[in-house]
Amino acid sequence: MKQQARDPEMHQTRKGKQWYFGMKLHIGVDSQSGLAHSAVVTSAKVHDKHPLPKLLHGHEQRVYGDRR
Repeated sequence: MKQQARDPEMHQTRKGKQWYFGMKLHIGVDSQSGLAHSAVVTSAKVHDKHPLPKLLHGHEQRVYGDRR
């Protein structure tokens, strides 16, 4: 019988009353062209502000985010 185990890089987190398990994809997108220029994958428990430095390329004039 095949033993099943959770991926150690994935974690669970709660947003409001809903629980989530897995990973998050953070994407840096050019606001003028709509083209993605960078991406970072983190576990679900990592706050969205932590990968921000890896998403910026240094020539930004504006940075947008969401609350969710």
